[in-house]
Amino acid sequence: MANFTRPSFLLFFLSTFIIQLSASHAPIHLRFYFHEKYRGENATSNVVATLNRPNSTFGNIVVFDNPLRAGPESNSKLIGRAQGTAFRSSFSEESALAAITLLLSEGEFNGSSISLNGLVDGSGSADRTVVGGSSHFRMAKGYVLTKIVNSTAVSLVAQYDAYIWS
Repeated sequence: MANFTRPSFLLFFLSTFIIQLSASHAPIHLRFYFHEKYRGENATSNVVATLNRPNSTFGNIVVFDNPLRAGPESNSKLIGRAQGTAFRSSFSEESALAAITLLLSEGEFNGSSISLNGLVDGSGSADRTVVGGSSHFRMAKGYVLTKIVNSTAVSLVAQYDAYIWS
């Protein structure tokens, strides 16, 4: 029995040490702007399925391929794409469950992706979970906070603040 106690204690100590090391380093903070055009020519998001319920968007499925830019201006530097789906998931309020992949194409993280999942409420605010990624962000964890910067009848711009541990 004593033979198993020492290796078990050592394994417990090492796993605790590794967990503390991984939790103690600071997250990478990235800020970018999600530019969505949902009406008109060159729309970047489209409803692909609907239940055709009067006065309700419940059940609608939206797909999108939106530019990610360095700033809120439409002519700011393109740094990637946000591709994904959103499902209108509430009868009582305007909200959607979204699965998004952020594909980065500039700078230090060029070629990397970040995968998000979470609910967007009617105000456009969101606190989404980072569920993984690729390249630099393989096995990443973290969160992304979103707030609307500008919204019109045909488009919106949202600020994304990502905090990622990888």
